Amino acid sequence: MKIGLVRLLDAAPYILAGELGYYQEVGLKVKLTWELGWATIKHKIAYGDLDAAHALAPLPLSISIGYEVAARACKALMVTSRLGNGITLSNNIRARGVNSADDFRAEVRSMRGQRLYKLGVVSMDSCHCFLLKQWLTSIRLDPDRDVKIVVIPPGQAVRNLRAGTLDGYCVGEPWNSLAVREGLGWTVAMSNDLSPNHPEKVLLALKSKIDERPAQYKALVAALTKACAYCADPENITRVARQMRRVQVLGSTAQGAEKILRGEYDRGTGLGVMPEPVIDFCKNGQTHISAADVAWISLSAKQAEWGGVSSEALMKAASSAYEQAE
Repeated sequence: MKIGLVRLLDAAPYILAGELGYYQEVGLKVKLTWELGWATIKHKIAYGDLDAAHALAPLPLSISIGYEVAARACKALMVTSRLGNGITLSNNIRARGVNSADDFRAEVRSMRGQRLYKLGVVSMDSCHCFLLKQWLTSIRLDPDRDVKIVVIPPGQAVRNLRAGTLDGYCVGEPWNSLAVREGLGWTVAMSNDLSPNHPEKVLLALKSKIDERPAQYKALVAALTKACAYCADPENITRVARQMRRVQVLGSTAQGAEKILRGEYDRGTGLGVMPEPVIDFCKNGQTHISAADVAWISLSAKQAEWGGVSSEALMKAASSAYEQAE
């Protein structure tokens, strides 16, 4: 089976399942391929070039309804991680006196007609986009008029912040902590602040492929469920972090992986490392997709206005796109 991944810390279960022999245990031969970003994952799944993927939680729904891709019936078979995202603002803005969300609102409003701040997300059909728009709305800014939201692959977020082509972004780890560590930005909000326990990454595959080889996909779910449990165990964090720091995985960008996985995060606000939930590999058996997960994704998609698709159509598509637990 060919499985696509994006270079993020929450890809750990897919990596560790191979390193620990879990794929082999269930009789699978798996090839992991690194993809540039979520647009690549989305199109390669839709056109059958990948058998499965480490995917954004909303992708099964967006592919099923044909949002910016040919519509194909697909399914999320399990959640492989929850949380994991952050909203990071450039230290160039901080130099202008912006030290809080309220300061950012005042800055954006004071610059109307002079400058439109540019914020990056990894995809318009991502939890990152949902969370960023939710945060902007919560501080009384219009996501569609007061700022400009643009799409960037996760691995290009920090370089754009450094170059000044972005004023901030909402991405996953390690790209927020790396910006803090390199003195480029500070994290103003994280997943757990905005939507506790939200599904972030899922195991995604075309329904036609699942129907052709149900036993193989059942085996894949079993291997990844075991890998999620391994990654969620505090006793294994050192080994997981070491695997993610390998040159062929995340390399030096994952320098702080062990602290992140332990929930020890420095937001770059001057308060130092604070204990808080950062990435959850479904430690409490939450790999199952719940009705609450589906409702959150569907409502967020409706609010994001994916091509004007009605809430009824979204809910109908979501009911078949997510493999909910009994």
